[in-house]
Order: sequence, then structure tokens, then C-alpha cells
Amino acid sequence: RESIANDPLNLVPVDGPTNSSKGDSGPASWLPPNKTIRCSYSVRFAQVSLKYDLPVTAADKEMMLRQCAG
Repeated sequence: RESIANDPLNLVPVDGPTNSSKGDSGPASWLPPNKTIRCSYSVRFAQVSLKYDLPVTAADKEMMLRQCAG
């Protein structure tokens, strides 16, 4: 748990309110307010999930694919 919390791949600098609004939500429930970084955020989410063998819901996968499709 400590490893994932401190992994630079999993750390994205954001302000306090943005961090609070995200919580532990996946891409289906939360995306960065800045639309230009949503694809890169989704890719990082997928990379962290793979690295730590974390499950990805069908809804999260669909949203990640949608963010990088265009």
C-alpha cells in the first residue's frame, strides 16, 4: 500500500479541492478537469493498475478508451 501511494507513476500534482473530489474514484467516476490531459491520466491509471495487479472495472476501461480515442 505504501509503495503505490509513493510511486511517482501514481502521483499527479493537483490542488487540494481537486484531490478531495477525486478520492479513490476511477476514470468512470472522476477525470481531471483539464480535458487536454485526460488521455494521459487514463494511460497512467492503466499503467498503475497493471503494475500493482489492481482490478479495472468495465466502466473504467470504457471511459479510458473513450478519452484516448480522439
